[in-house]
Amino acid sequence: MKTIITMRKALTPVMVSVLLSGCTATPHEPPAVPAQWSAYQNDSVAVESAKDLHQWWTRFNDPVLDQLVVAAIDGSPDIAQAQARVLEARGDWRSARGNLFPILTGNADGGRQNLSVSDTSDFYDATFDASYEIDIFGKNRHNAGAAKSGVDSAQASFEAVRLSLVAETVRNYIQYRGYSKQALIAGENLSAQEKTLDLIRQQKEIGTAPQLDVERAQALVNTTRASIQEDLRQADAARLRLGVLTGLLPDQVLPILGDASAPTPGADVTPVLMAPADVIGMRPDIRAAEANLAAQSDLSAAAFAALFPSFTLSGFFGVADNALVSSTQVWSVMLGTAVNLIDFGRIEGRIDAAKAREEQAYQALRKTVLQAVADVETSLSDYARINTQSVSLRAAQGNAHRSLEISQELYKQGEISFLDVLDAQRTAHDADSAVVSAETARALALVGLYKSLGVY
Repeated sequence: MKTIITMRKALTPVMVSVLLSGCTATPHEPPAVPAQWSAYQNDSVAVESAKDLHQWWTRFNDPVLDQLVVAAIDGSPDIAQAQARVLEARGDWRSARGNLFPILTGNADGGRQNLSVSDTSDFYDATFDASYEIDIFGKNRHNAGAAKSGVDSAQASFEAVRLSLVAETVRNYIQYRGYSKQALIAGENLSAQEKTLDLIRQQKEIGTAPQLDVERAQALVNTTRASIQEDLRQADAARLRLGVLTGLLPDQVLPILGDASAPTPGADVTPVLMAPADVIGMRPDIRAAEANLAAQSDLSAAAFAALFPSFTLSGFFGVADNALVSSTQVWSVMLGTAVNLIDFGRIEGRIDAAKAREEQAYQALRKTVLQAVADVETSLSDYARINTQSVSLRAAQGNAHRSLEISQELYKQGEISFLDVLDAQRTAHDADSAVVSAETARALALVGLYKSLGVY
């Protein structure tokens, strides 16, 4: 096993260019990143690149899960909405980028006119206008850069939606399998409890058992029946959520899920890690925050550029022919400038507001990085604790079932009361349920870990 002990500089070019910029934009220190995970596990495997984690859900080796994930990616309304936002951002960028180039317009018209009773003539004219704002101080360039960062942010947000969608699909599928298994185990325990209840009733009829024992046995049976309905309710809720995530109707999801007794996936999956610096470069929410900071930096620079004069180069060319003027060509070329002389602080106010938005974007980036580190650390800690917990729960499960066997034997020999048998049955049932819950929680911790790494 390899231990992660170094941090590589994995900041994206966007973050580097923005954070270290010292011109009109405010320079910012890159957010701190730990050199290694404090909750790093010895049974985790460090990998060198994100491609080793591509399609991480396939590590669960569950064809049904794979099918549901594909259905979610293809049919989710959230994915379609995020894709539309990317197209919107690209349109805005194309529009902003157009300001870097000249504008050329043309106009032409013609017709016949009657200026007197006997004088009918043809006329026409054609004109071409061109104008170009010379972007000496970078206002248009920075506005276009902000729009391009908007595209990057929308793309990163799309990837975040896709990652969250996949993780939620896997999570709900695991929950469905977990609750279904809980219901099956409770059903098996219910069968044993009902046999015990029948036995106690027979003993009551021949006078060897009191009514109290019958009531206690019946209470345990009813409690178990109620727990089965709760498990089935939770399984149904997870199944219906899968329908929303995949864009399928409930009656379309059920055939995909198949046998309710299928095992909970993830029992044999070993978690995989990346170094903290690599995670910072991979998570889409961080890349979206970087892009937002880049956009605000460009908008701040564009606001600053408004302090300086703007220069416009324009030209005109036209051809006209009518009864008064015969086939005449006209043209002009002009250089114009405009500058704000007195605006009573309007531009300075916009600059201050833009800088404040840039600072907000930087602090949002810092928080996103801190949250990313906390997400991975939490997932690692959850996995480690649940793993250790599972070992103890399995041991307790064995103890509980052996205790049940012993108590049943002692009851037959008349050495203990029936209440002791019921307690042993209840303990065994609780132990079985706890083991299934731990298996489900372990698989969910793996999902949380892979989602926190930010890979798809």
